Amino acid sequence: MRGKVAIVGALLIVSALTVTDIRAKEDNKIISFPLNTDIDKIPAKVVKLGEVSTLNQGNVLITPDSPEDDVLPAATVDGKGNIAVTWSHIIGGTDSDFGLAYSTDGGNTWTSNVIEAEGYQYYADIAYFQGTKYEGPQWDGLWIESLELMGEGGNFMLIPDITDQATWELYGWVEGSRPGATYLCFEDDMWYKEFSFDLTPGPIVGMINDDQGMNQGIELWWMAAGDDLGNIVYNWDAESVLDTAPGKNIDLAPVHDSDPAWTDGDFFYLVSEHINETTGHSEIVYKKCIPSVEDDIEFVEEQYYLVKGGFDAADPEVDASGSNVVVVYMSNDNVFGDWDIKCMYSHDYGENWEASDVPSTPQVDDVHPAVYISGNNVYVAYISNGNLYLVKSKDGGATWGEPEKINDVDGSVVAGESYVDICSKGIVWVDNRNGNNDIYFATLP
Repeated sequence: MRGKVAIVGALLIVSALTVTDIRAKEDNKIISFPLNTDIDKIPAKVVKLGEVSTLNQGNVLITPDSPEDDVLPAATVDGKGNIAVTWSHIIGGTDSDFGLAYSTDGGNTWTSNVIEAEGYQYYADIAYFQGTKYEGPQWDGLWIESLELMGEGGNFMLIPDITDQATWELYGWVEGSRPGATYLCFEDDMWYKEFSFDLTPGPIVGMINDDQGMNQGIELWWMAAGDDLGNIVYNWDAESVLDTAPGKNIDLAPVHDSDPAWTDGDFFYLVSEHINETTGHSEIVYKKCIPSVEDDIEFVEEQYYLVKGGFDAADPEVDASGSNVVVVYMSNDNVFGDWDIKCMYSHDYGENWEASDVPSTPQVDDVHPAVYISGNNVYVAYISNGNLYLVKSKDGGATWGEPEKINDVDGSVVAGESYVDICSKGIVWVDNRNGNNDIYFATLP
C-alpha cells in the first residue's frame, strides 16, 4: 500500500540530529529509524520574556518585551484549567524559536517564555492530551509540536506540568523527516491507536508537505506515547481516491466515545484547502477517519469535496462536539467578489450537512476564521479591516448572533493564515499596536 510508511524510533535529542543506521524492507513500505540508546531528557533552553498582570483590563499582551515578530499563535487549556499559548518567535531570516506562555487564573496574569532551539522553528502548535482515559500508555499533559524549516525536521516538547519548568522535556525529530513542510496541525484529544502496525496509542500530527514526491500533500504522523515515545507511523494521501494536492491549511477535530477501549466511536475529521489546478479555484477537502476500520488517510470511506464551485473556498477550520461538527471557511462566492465567512454544519456526525452564513460586513474582506464548539455553542472569530470579531451560534451553526469586536485598539489586528486561535477560555491573535507583531489574548465574552 503506497499510502503508508512506518517509522520506528525516529526520536532524536536536539543535540544529535543524525541517524547512524537506516534499514528498509524489500518493498520499501516500512522504514526503520533505530532509536538512539540511552536518550536523556535535555533541559529546555528557556528565556523569560516577563510576567503580565492585567486586572481584567481588556486585551492582554502575552509577549511583553519582545521586539521580534511573534506570529501563528495557538491556545489550549490543560486538565487543571491553566491556559497555555505557543507561537512562532521570528528573530531573523534563518533564526526562529517558539514561545510558551501560561496563565493559572483565567487569563488575568501570564508568565511568558521563549524556548530556544536550533534552526528556524515555525508553526508551533500545542495540544492537551489525557491518555489515561484510553487503553494504552498512561500519560497526561501538554504537548508542543514545531516544524524546523532549515533542516526540514522539527522539535517537540512534553509538559506534564506547565507551572513546573523542571518537568518540561524537549526533543527533536530527525533532520529531513519533514521535507517541504509548510503547515502543521495539532489538536486537543487527537489521541488514537494506529491499528495497521499495532502502534502504542498517542497523538496525531497533521501536516502539508512534499514528502513521498507529493506537491504539498496531506500527511499524518501517528505517534506513540509512554515507553514507546519516538515510534511513529506516518501515512500520506497519494490521491488515488481524491485529488487533494497541492493543499494548505490542514485542520483536524477528534471525537471519542466513553469506552476506554478503541472502537468505531473513536474517530476524527480532517479538512484542508485544495487548489484545483484545472479550475484555478480553491475547494474544501473533507475526510472522516475511523482508525479501527481504516487508518490510512488515503483510503478512508468518507472523503469528498465539502465545498467547491466556480469560486474560492479557502482557509477551512473544523471542530466537533458530540454529534455536532462545524467547518468554517472564507468564500468569495458573492456578487462583489470579496471574502465572506461561511459555515457548513452537521448534527449527525457528518452524515448530512447544511450551510449557513456567518454575519460579516458587505463588500469588505472578512478572512481567516477560527472556530471552537462546545455542545451546541459555536464560536467563530475572524479578521475584517484590521479588527477581530467574534460571532456565536447557540444551535450548532444553524443561526448566528451579531459580531462583537474583540480588539480594543482599532485597526491593530494583523491578517494572516493561522493568525487567530480560540480555546474554551479565550482568543489569541497577532496584533501590531506596539509597532511589531505581538500576541494578544482576550477572554471569551
